Amino acid sequence: MAGCAECGARLAERQAGFGAIDGVDPRAMLARIRTGLDAPAQAPLPARLSGWMRRLIAPMAMVATAAVVLLVVVPGQQQGTRMKGALALHVFRLTGDHAEEVVSGDTFAPGDRLRFVVDVPAEGHVTVLGVEASGTLYTAWPLEPGVQTRFEEGNGIELPGAVSLDAQPGRELLHLVHCPLEVGPPECTSAGAGEKPVCPEGCVMTPFILEKGG
Repeated sequence: MAGCAECGARLAERQAGFGAIDGVDPRAMLARIRTGLDAPAQAPLPARLSGWMRRLIAPMAMVATAAVVLLVVVPGQQQGTRMKGALALHVFRLTGDHAEEVVSGDTFAPGDRLRFVVDVPAEGHVTVLGVEASGTLYTAWPLEPGVQTRFEEGNGIELPGAVSLDAQPGRELLHLVHCPLEVGPPECTSAGAGEKPVCPEGCVMTPFILEKGG
């Protein structure tokens, strides 16, 4: 290191990981990774074996992923990294007059107030549903009936109002649900604890994990 003029800068760049890439939010990348790791494993054995092989070549895969990320970061987008046209739920924790974006898998306390910002890939109706540790399904947004749930395609759409977390501890899953115009506002039912809700055909959803302390 002492005799190499470029080695120090290269080492610092590698230690920074995705944070060294201009326009990339490493917290958002971590949220997607955590969500994928926490999803129930449903793949057959051959697919899982293939996944283990991919982990063996993780260093090369990360380099390739970084190259793909660079291609989809668009100047002028809000903070965070996302695939173009993807449905995304951004959660912000309110502290006084300050709002900080949190990532899937973070720990939350009773009384924490959350606001939602969404990326919508096409015009349609959206709602945010929660599944408690008991499997009970509830509506996290909209907070009141009669609220407009139809939105045009776009990124960084703020959903009005804030939800306050109760004191029930355990893991909860939030699901941003998007349904086509012909389906209308989604009417979904619970599939049990840790499972995504059952919604009308044509609707898509993306999860967000809340680890609630007592």
